[in-house]
Amino acid sequence: MDSKTIVDFVINDRITGFFSVRKKVIREFARGRFVSLELGDCSGRIGAVCWEPDQFCLDELEAGMVVKVRGGVGEYHDKAQLTISQIRLAEDDEYALEDILPHSSQPVEQRRSRVLALAERIENSYIKSLADAFLGDESFIAEFLVAPAGKLWHHAYVGGLSEHSANVAELALDVSSHYDFLNKDYLIFGGLFHDVGKMRTYSAGTMIDFTDAGRLVGHICLADHWICERAARIDSFPEMLLIKLRHLILSHQGELEYATPVVPQIPEAFVVYYCDEIDSKMGAIERIRTRQSGAGWSEWVKMLNRYLYFDEKSEE
Repeated sequence: MDSKTIVDFVINDRITGFFSVRKKVIREFARGRFVSLELGDCSGRIGAVCWEPDQFCLDELEAGMVVKVRGGVGEYHDKAQLTISQIRLAEDDEYALEDILPHSSQPVEQRRSRVLALAERIENSYIKSLADAFLGDESFIAEFLVAPAGKLWHHAYVGGLSEHSANVAELALDVSSHYDFLNKDYLIFGGLFHDVGKMRTYSAGTMIDFTDAGRLVGHICLADHWICERAARIDSFPEMLLIKLRHLILSHQGELEYATPVVPQIPEAFVVYYCDEIDSKMGAIERIRTRQSGAGWSEWVKMLNRYLYFDEKSEE
């Protein structure tokens, strides 16, 4: 039996390992009922099927559980599929969470240092105080540093939010070196806090999924509420300055059809929007590139409405 991770599965592998259950559907066929699953680990996801499910698999197994599985890797609709011969609930001491959920490749202290160094560059005393109201709160930053930035598309792993936020702020500062009319404080604040509401939009227990607040309120509205709430505690915070900072958050998805409440209308909001687009797209493209070993044509990418091609790495 092989204990390799999902990304390394090849057809005819015999597998034993621990996985999170992402989806479960009970279906019927000529011989009775079977169970269709989507399983995940730190490297990715795979479809799975149990043709002869026991009572646990039929009645007790639920999405969010961690299970121990034995089975073989086959192929279905040109994709790898795991056919399960045995499945049971995993004991807490049998697996590590970092083996079940994908994590940022950047150590947590590196991400903390990047975020705090960016905040230190803010010169406006009110914006600095507002940033510090978040980042000086140990419970906030602890949660910020482990939160994912997405469920599936980009930076969808533990620590993805802080990595993505620092990337966007740094990209925005790079852009500002070409346009001296841009306010660097706005760019840093917008980069660091544009997605902060995702801390409560996703849960990351044994799988990354939407919270009720994430579906019913959304990360943009959550972030705007928190910014207003913390700014209200800062004596004499300028009203127009707060409006501009809120605009950076409220407009960062660029177009109304992408669920942004308003479109960018100040120069810095355009920069934050485009830098967010760059980093989110590159994060997703890197995930796709890694999944196929970094060379050749990808499968059809529905979110981009195209195939992607990756060159072989030059030996030079």
